[in-house]
Amino acid sequence: MSHQAFVTVILAGLVVIAFGLFWWVGNYSDRVFANRFRSRFPEKTLSYSGAQLGELVQSDLRMKYVFPILFPLDLAVMLALAGAMGAASSYWLNLSYPPAAWLGLVVPAVYLLSDLIEDFLLGWLLLRGDPHGAARSASILKAITTIKLVSISASVALTLIAFAGWLFHGDALRL
Repeated sequence: MSHQAFVTVILAGLVVIAFGLFWWVGNYSDRVFANRFRSRFPEKTLSYSGAQLGELVQSDLRMKYVFPILFPLDLAVMLALAGAMGAASSYWLNLSYPPAAWLGLVVPAVYLLSDLIEDFLLGWLLLRGDPHGAARSASILKAITTIKLVSISASVALTLIAFAGWLFHGDALRL
């Protein structure tokens, strides 16, 4: 097996592990929220009202949302996803189209930064427990979530494109 193929197997494995962690944390949080709210709606959708966010920040689930869901579980997921996709896409882009290798780092970094800001804002709102403050902050939280959702989608697409570029690059087919 060539060095490139060996590194690719490792990087692809890390990406799969990161998405497995994402899936596991999602299932865990779904169980926590099952009977009370749509699972972590402020992080997954833009279709909620300020009043719904206000209800969440007053709920008995708010502390469980901050710990362990946002911190440390969601933090671990965002670091794993951004790290794995950043390393993989940058590596593969560098092999197939070196001028674009920086995209492999920047796009996942935008995702990481937006998800981190989202978690800190949401955690702060949950810890404060002020429904009116949460309602006033809903549009800011939705804007940050929009950036996160676009950048994670772009990171996934870039990782797949970079992998395909590497795969169809001449040296990649020589395992």
